Amino acid sequence: MRWTALLALLWVLAAGAQERPGQYTHAARIDGGGEDSHYRFTLPADTYRGVTRPDLGDLRVFNSAGEPVPYAFVPLRPATRKPAVHAAKLFPLRGEEAKGMDGLNVRIRHTPRGGTSVDVSTSSTSKERKLLGYILDPGELKVPLEALVLDWQTREGFTGTARVEGSEDLKYWRTLTGAAPVLYLEHAGQRLERRRVELSGARARYLRISFTGVPADFALKQARLELRPDKAEPAREWLSLVGKEVADRPGEYQFDTGGHFPVDRLRFSLPQQNTVAQVQVLARYRVETRRGSEDRWQPMTSGTLYRLRRNGTEVTNADLAVGPSASRHWRLKVDQRGGGLGSGEVRLEIGWVPHEVVFAARGAGPFTLAYGMKIAKPGALPITAVLPGYKEGEAIALKTASLTGMAPAGPRTTSGFSEYVKEAVDSGQAKKWALWGALVAGVLLLVWMAFALLRQVGKPK
Repeated sequence: MRWTALLALLWVLAAGAQERPGQYTHAARIDGGGEDSHYRFTLPADTYRGVTRPDLGDLRVFNSAGEPVPYAFVPLRPATRKPAVHAAKLFPLRGEEAKGMDGLNVRIRHTPRGGTSVDVSTSSTSKERKLLGYILDPGELKVPLEALVLDWQTREGFTGTARVEGSEDLKYWRTLTGAAPVLYLEHAGQRLERRRVELSGARARYLRISFTGVPADFALKQARLELRPDKAEPAREWLSLVGKEVADRPGEYQFDTGGHFPVDRLRFSLPQQNTVAQVQVLARYRVETRRGSEDRWQPMTSGTLYRLRRNGTEVTNADLAVGPSASRHWRLKVDQRGGGLGSGEVRLEIGWVPHEVVFAARGAGPFTLAYGMKIAKPGALPITAVLPGYKEGEAIALKTASLTGMAPAGPRTTSGFSEYVKEAVDSGQAKKWALWGALVAGVLLLVWMAFALLRQVGKPK
């Protein structure tokens, strides 16, 4: 029991010592500080490679005197609401294929009762007029356009492209997207489609759409516009990784991100063209069991990956949404019934939204961001505790600082024994040691009592 008390005392002494930058394996100088009370900065990719905790609990901000200062993570913007969908009026354009749509004169008339008619005239005398495209009239919309969702009819499968142009007066057109992939394939009862055309927040009174690589009987039935929500998707950073085949597991590829990135998007690059595969994506996590902690693979998402080429155009699947997950190791599991992915290099691009940090500039600068210590406890405070008056979802108007000199923090300043004791307590090993120590002490006590009893046997009273 004395060993248990001594161990607890050592842990209290180690935990009570004030943290210093030298206790961490990595550090970066925070530039841009001045006379303001608070500053903000964005975590670079190197930070996620150096942290030892997936929850970024080993991050600290220090002033020039080596004192920790209060900091908090800026809450991520809430998930964008489902975009509103608006049906557009659809008008086919027919003319001479050699002259294209530029040879057409288009005029739209709006009736007092809300009706719309389109007059199309051409200088061509040819009687062979083919379907060249469509005019879309979305009405008097005042918001940016996020995407165009198409509904078509055709008896044949295809992989093609769509060209979308915008105009305010039907005379002058500007390109909104030049070669957006569209796709419709059926095989063995399975269907593969891509009907969404990204417009990336474009604004236009009228839209004009034409197609390349579609069958002769192709016809649009309906076109719907997705309106950009109030809060658009945040900007992401991307990192490309090369997959390694898992030994003795055909069709499985493993990826090591090299850090704890908050991944929420996955983008795979397939090695060969004309590949279609059903896949499952897994991430490795450390879980606690009765026997202790162990690593397990947990499913994150599943879907269809494809890379197809037809009529000189390559079409690939959209990004896969996950998490966010800070797992370092990822695995791609390919259904082998479709023939797998073939030979060649499989690549994975991970996308994430970097964390933003707000700190109170207490004390003198320059300030330091330190990270990389397994035994560190989470030090971030709620945003309202660091930035009084903050309201959820509001924009934070603070000066932006930058990080320079990302490098190891230098030699450790913490006593090796006290750090060892503290790490043992944090990892749960100290409890096991205490139980074993108590057991051994009890056995030694019984042995001593037995020897003492034997010495008393045979002695006169």
